[in-house]
Amino acid sequence: MSSLIRLQFIDRLRLKGFSECTVENYVGAVAALALHYNLSPLLLSSDQIRAFLLFLLAERKLAAATVNLHMCAFKSFFRLMAPGSTVMAGFTPVKLPHRIPMVLSRHEVDRLIAAAPSLKHKAILMTLYSAGLRLLECVNLKFRHIESDRMKVRVELGKGQRDRYTILAQRTLDTLRQYFLQYHPKEWLFEGHGGKHLGVRMVGKIVSDAALAAGLGKRVHPHTLRHCFATHLLEAGIALPVIQKLLGHSNIKTTMIYLHVSQPMIDKTISPLDLPKEAGNA
Repeated sequence: MSSLIRLQFIDRLRLKGFSECTVENYVGAVAALALHYNLSPLLLSSDQIRAFLLFLLAERKLAAATVNLHMCAFKSFFRLMAPGSTVMAGFTPVKLPHRIPMVLSRHEVDRLIAAAPSLKHKAILMTLYSAGLRLLECVNLKFRHIESDRMKVRVELGKGQRDRYTILAQRTLDTLRQYFLQYHPKEWLFEGHGGKHLGVRMVGKIVSDAALAAGLGKRVHPHTLRHCFATHLLEAGIALPVIQKLLGHSNIKTTMIYLHVSQPMIDKTISPLDLPKEAGNA
């Protein structure tokens, strides 16, 4: 892919409001397609693109979700760079396997937080879990987003470029205040080097290292804490539409996955045969 086409694609994606993470992923996917054939992507046929997607799935053994991301990137590329093109017509997403999210117990989350080696790491873990944030939402937080008087966290331009409010735990607020006094961050809530926010890979390592130190014996990612947030609220009796709003899901069907992972609610459910008889029907 030529540098001119690359820059034009980036500009058009940004004009459409795509996040920088999506722009990076989409440009990388199209660049990989062009490199595979050593041709401009604008010269490729539907059969060539389909063969490349099958190569990713069968030879590279990429996950179905990753292949679907490539497909979305190619559709956006031709829609923006070659309006009216039918090259991507008829492409449908690869069927995703139905997987239930891995969720830690509340005790395991406490162990994870306690295993953090520094106050900064502890604050990051607590913020991810207690507010149910996505990884990018967490690293993009600034101090003005912590509204302590209302006990809210403001998420600006989350997934789908939507703003929302989620909840701020008192324990998290107390830890953030201690963190501020010790680290004195200037702009970003969790600063990295050069005045920039902490990188997503670094936060991922912070989470996985804490899980290892806590002896959880599970692969824990930042998004795991978001799953824990939703599941634990559901187990506490919080209504699904409320959880949907806190998570920033546009469709409640996305939130309904947590109905399948809330084991304590299942364990407490009584068979209708054992339910008390209604008055007058004894």
